[in-house]
Amino acid sequence: MKCRIEHRDFKNINEVENVRILSDIDEILKGFRNDILKVLQDNLVCLLHHGSRAKGEARPDSDYDSIIIVKQVNKEIIKRLQNVFSNYPQFSFYLLGIDDFKTMPKGHYLEFLYAKPLYGSLKVKLPTKEEVVSYVNHKRRDVLSTIRHTMILPHPDERKAKLVYYALKDVYICLSYLAFSECGKLPPTRRQTIAYFKQRKRQSLGIRLLNILDNWDSYKEDVAKEPDSYLFSLEEFFRKFHPKHTAIQQKDI
Repeated sequence: MKCRIEHRDFKNINEVENVRILSDIDEILKGFRNDILKVLQDNLVCLLHHGSRAKGEARPDSDYDSIIIVKQVNKEIIKRLQNVFSNYPQFSFYLLGIDDFKTMPKGHYLEFLYAKPLYGSLKVKLPTKEEVVSYVNHKRRDVLSTIRHTMILPHPDERKAKLVYYALKDVYICLSYLAFSECGKLPPTRRQTIAYFKQRKRQSLGIRLLNILDNWDSYKEDVAKEPDSYLFSLEEFFRKFHPKHTAIQQKDI
């Protein structure tokens, strides 16, 4: 079974070449796939593996990220998945019903672009530039609100440090999606996203933040001690990040 990603006519978009069934998945993923199939049976539409492990840039403690798409979500399905994930503490996931998938923001579809199919079939059209910009603007406002809330109200440093890590991931999403909106190609990895903006001599703060994410093991102890300094940098990034404005400026130059 193949998971296909289709695209609309869009300038500079190349055919997606690396979306295919994994023939060499590791034993943990095989066991996970089999357990998901066992509990969801014919309700399962598609099971995808995505994130840093799927892209080959994971750390030893990185999660196994998965996307589970089912015909319908109900109480019984949630209970069954609770039992499965109790055996897979290093896994994280999206659970989507078909209706959820159809109504999600089109810009979010880029999440599926480099996902590796473990089971099933899924047909997705790449979003337009406008759809991606709209999604990124909405996402950055949500992240900015969370950062400000966490900084202004009393929160333990442990919670702040965790927010730093996940907000850094959101920086990666926003910058890679911005690159897609500009050139029609999504950088597959963090390093390629960094290279894209370095070459154009833009997004210097974003590049610094991505370098922290790319070298997280070297920074996490400092983040745990002084999370506020990192949150201030993240707040500045999301406050100043305006994809439409950036695109207009580039055109004028």
